[in-house]
Amino acid sequence: MVENEGKAFGMPAWSAAATSILNGCIGDYLTHRDNGLAIDMAFYGRGKPLALTPDSLRTEWGAPKRKLCVLLHGLCCHEGVWNYPDDPARSYGNALRDDLGYTPLFLRYNTGLPVPYNGKSLDILLEELLLAFPGPVDEIILVGHSMGGLVLRGACHYGVERDAPWVRLVSRAFYLGTPHEGALLEKMAHLMTSVLRAVPHPVTALVGDVAGRRSQGVKDLRDGTTAHADDFTGAVPWLASAQHYLIAGTVTDDPEHLAARLFGDGLVHPPQAGDNVRLFPGLGHMDLAHDEAVYGQIRTWCAST
Repeated sequence: MVENEGKAFGMPAWSAAATSILNGCIGDYLTHRDNGLAIDMAFYGRGKPLALTPDSLRTEWGAPKRKLCVLLHGLCCHEGVWNYPDDPARSYGNALRDDLGYTPLFLRYNTGLPVPYNGKSLDILLEELLLAFPGPVDEIILVGHSMGGLVLRGACHYGVERDAPWVRLVSRAFYLGTPHEGALLEKMAHLMTSVLRAVPHPVTALVGDVAGRRSQGVKDLRDGTTAHADDFTGAVPWLASAQHYLIAGTVTDDPEHLAARLFGDGLVHPPQAGDNVRLFPGLGHMDLAHDEAVYGQIRTWCAST
């Protein structure tokens, strides 16, 4: 998908990656300024947004399957993060289509916007998708990498509040390196910014102010925010009607190594062990989005009753 992206837009493939990084860093500022570089949330196919009309979706998929797989990338990324580096035509979505009959939907969104805002937007977008889908839908599974997992949790929360039809179709949700308890690096960045601002020196105060201008999307990673405080007080509950699966990696092959215990996959600490939790030692944060062993675990869980 990344290689096709430049051809679809008539621009180099690196442009989409650069725009996604920019949106992750200051995407909320770009949106508030109506800047043309701000990314609008949409499902993408072959490097361009999909129009949510029956004809457009038939053109994209032919006869679409009755089961949908929605994939959400993480901070500063786009849908190309799911592509295998050595085989760009392969991704978790495409593999689930070939192996288990799911129609894959790859989301692209502005990761600099607040996570709850993106959750609300995804809730509405999924409703629009069902209305436009050229045929009945029996099941939806959700796959979120890093921040994407928080966005899909927020979407489920807001969808339940509205009693949205799409929520009742969600059977499984997969979270790959998702900082449900907060991201280590953002916690450190917040602490560093606070210290710099507290030092009575103009240079350190300036550096602190610059660091403090990172996007709200980045700041939401500190506590694993999924819903606005005005909308919900406390931890947002998991979607009760779905099964939830957590996948994580570590920076070392030994998960008990001090580095793995301190830094997790480099960005996120692994969750506590459980029946629906799988740890992949030695697999870094970004690799969780395109690894054959991770896909094998997702496929196994999807195929289970």
